[in-house]
Amino acid sequence: MGFFDRFKKKAEPAKPSKPAKLDVTPSADAVYAAATGKLIPMEEIPDPVFASGAMGRAVGIQPSDGIVYAPVSGKITAAMPHAQGLLSNDGVEVLIHVGIDTVNMKGDGFEVYTQKEEMVQAGDPLLKFDRAKVAAAGYNDVVITVITNTDDYAAVEPVGSGDVQAGTQVLKITK
Repeated sequence: MGFFDRFKKKAEPAKPSKPAKLDVTPSADAVYAAATGKLIPMEEIPDPVFASGAMGRAVGIQPSDGIVYAPVSGKITAAMPHAQGLLSNDGVEVLIHVGIDTVNMKGDGFEVYTQKEEMVQAGDPLLKFDRAKVAAAGYNDVVITVITNTDDYAAVEPVGSGDVQAGTQVLKITK
């Protein structure tokens, strides 16, 4: 090692690769599953605020893996480790919330792929979370998708039931 070698910038560790984008064709009246797993009706989401619809119409997904995808195409309005906000190109305000009380984890076990103000397409990966870490911390890892401006629409209705794949329609918006 030469004298100047000790001043060279060390190589940064390689970032883990982002999961592949899903093949989703966006529609103005559709909100797609943000995760793969079992679809849970709003009333059965294990948090009274989400289950009551106080934040807007919602669905939950008990995930089978830890990848969360954009349910609409639009702009990221909030990019926290446990939650992402989006404003769709069609004006739908969407909140994706990973888990119940996972804000208390302060980002541990979460990897965010987006930044505030970034434009995303439906099916783009937003974040990854470690399901085992969430469980070890004592939290439920349900992935909740809420339409926070529900009152702007004639109806926001769930579509489907049972097992769903990320990128399949789970909510229908009627203007």
